[in-house]
Amino acid sequence: MNLSDSKKKLALAGVICGVVAACLAWFGNPANMAFCIACFIRDTAGALGLHSAETVQYARPEIIGLVLGAFIISVATKEYRSTAGSSPMVRFVLGMILAIGSLVFLGCPLRMIIRMSAGDLNAWVALIGFILGVGTGVFALKKGFSLSR
Repeated sequence: MNLSDSKKKLALAGVICGVVAACLAWFGNPANMAFCIACFIRDTAGALGLHSAETVQYARPEIIGLVLGAFIISVATKEYRSTAGSSPMVRFVLGMILAIGSLVFLGCPLRMIIRMSAGDLNAWVALIGFILGVGTGVFALKKGFSLSR
């Protein structure tokens, strides 16, 4: 099932994600986090003993659910196949920069929007950085940057 083949399906997926984020905040996740993947990974890393900040050492069930759910759905729809990409070190470093940047600058884009909706003015500053980061990526792509196949 492809959720991005029509605007209606894409909008429905966005609404579902928004409702899930609101429910997670309602049922106990920090209101300014709700459904932030970067924060969830940070918390899970703490639970594994990879850092010592006690307030964020929690094995997030959301991460476990996302990974298992994606795997089960891919197997059930016969879409599971392992693939490899080029430039694994560049991909690793870019992913690490993204994750660290997300945590330093308020969290992932979803968390930034949740914080903006709650009236957090710092999130508006983060939006400027987000726009500049996307602009930098677009500039690099237009200049020919590619990880190739």
